Amino acid sequence: MNESTIVQHLEEIAEKVNLKVNYENLRKLHIFSKGGFYRLQEDHIVLIENSLNLSEKIEILADALGNYDLEDVYMPPAVRKILDRKADTNLPDDTAQSEDPPLPPSDVTEDQGTAVP
Repeated sequence: MNESTIVQHLEEIAEKVNLKVNYENLRKLHIFSKGGFYRLQEDHIVLIENSLNLSEKIEILADALGNYDLEDVYMPPAVRKILDRKADTNLPDDTAQSEDPPLPPSDVTEDQGTAVP
């Protein structure tokens, strides 16, 4: 199965579990990340830098889908294998560093950018 088809299957799986997938030029938005899984209130979103190659997009989609129980979701065996392999590498005792972007300092308000007393 080629990478383009794998990406399509992963996008379809994301749709089935109500995970929104958005491809954006993140650098233009001043987000210096390849992308990842985000929660915005009740919405779950995976943002992906649109200039990434297909294997990097697969990696990010698989990471995001790892937050869901996909046991009852039909998918081709090759896609299931990718997600299972990814789940095995993301076990809770894994000591890998997170690639999430850093959070802003808690002493700075968003609207004014000034220190809170």
